[in-house]
Amino acid sequence: MLNKQSVMRCISNHGPINRSAIAKMVGLSIPTVMEITDKLLEHGMVVAEMKQGKGQGKRPELLRVCGEHFRFIGVDVGRTTIRIVLVGLDQQIIDMVKYATEDVHCARRFVERICAEIMGLTQRSGVDMDTIVGVCVAMPGLIERESGRVIFSPNFGWEDIPLQGWMNEILPFEVIVENANRVQASWEVFRNPENNRLTVLCVGLGYGIGGGLLQAGKLYYGASGTSGEVGHIPVCHDPYARCSCGNVGCLEAVASGAALAGKARELVERGEDPVLEQLCGGDPERLEAKLVFDAARMGDAHARRIIDQTAEYIGVALAACINLMDPDRIYLCGGMMKNGPEFLEKIKACTLRRQMHNAGRCVVILQGDPDEWNVARGAARVVPYYNWSKESLAFMR
Repeated sequence: MLNKQSVMRCISNHGPINRSAIAKMVGLSIPTVMEITDKLLEHGMVVAEMKQGKGQGKRPELLRVCGEHFRFIGVDVGRTTIRIVLVGLDQQIIDMVKYATEDVHCARRFVERICAEIMGLTQRSGVDMDTIVGVCVAMPGLIERESGRVIFSPNFGWEDIPLQGWMNEILPFEVIVENANRVQASWEVFRNPENNRLTVLCVGLGYGIGGGLLQAGKLYYGASGTSGEVGHIPVCHDPYARCSCGNVGCLEAVASGAALAGKARELVERGEDPVLEQLCGGDPERLEAKLVFDAARMGDAHARRIIDQTAEYIGVALAACINLMDPDRIYLCGGMMKNGPEFLEKIKACTLRRQMHNAGRCVVILQGDPDEWNVARGAARVVPYYNWSKESLAFMR
């Protein structure tokens, strides 16, 4: 399966491309690539076109993905925004929509709204509904892999919500639910094909904090399906740093976007930070992580101290991950990573100080894709690896 996916990914990323170039890029023999591409052509997943040029002799076929053969829908359920994309097999976006998350307390009504937006998107796009393979919903929190049930989502205050079951009752397409950080990790591997044979950890730093791990292109779930909870690594002993999971001192409780906003709010409420007070217009409830970074860039000492401490906590957690897993790549993603390269460098420096000497000698820490649609597009990428009901997709198994 890995060889087939590598070839398909290579054609998707670099097509039109000939078989010899594919073999060189993915590290397979030309006969193996020919066997796989012949099957892809047979199933209509790729199409061939003759290379244009002068001269005698047979010109090599160039292969490209047939985007119209299958379509996939990806949904990014964010704390403030929902993003939905419809893409083809070539990963080109056909249509997209986003809207404010708003009230999440009535989970059933929330799910019905997502389903209505999905149907509106597909109808507006004008695509043949029979070509839509399925939907993947990227959801923050603990997800039961077999059922797509949301066991616990602290960002939404949800417990035991049958998200996948409800959506399958409403939509005419098969729906799967996956943890948002695992989807993000899958996207980072997809857009960087060299990662397909590496161990890759993706850490989402946003309103909350989570992670996803891939080994040789395959998601790692752990014994109970709850791997990747980087945000709940204990990083301090502060008894007042209570986390939404019920523990104290978790990374998410002290270094997430919500935590930064909370610390800034306390400063403004005590009248100790006029810069932050000015940025929020005197209303502490308007404070968010971005304003803390803005204040730090303006030279605000309190904001700088908050960010330095945040980088230190993140470095402690990443050092623990490096010491335990020794990954090749760590991608830092999410809204907090959109505040300039200085924050990334602070985290890297703190991690280096904290990791065991000589451990993680090969690890590279990078910023993930900053595009706001990356999680939704990653979710769409996940669909074919779950849904094998159609004959051509079954070939990719």
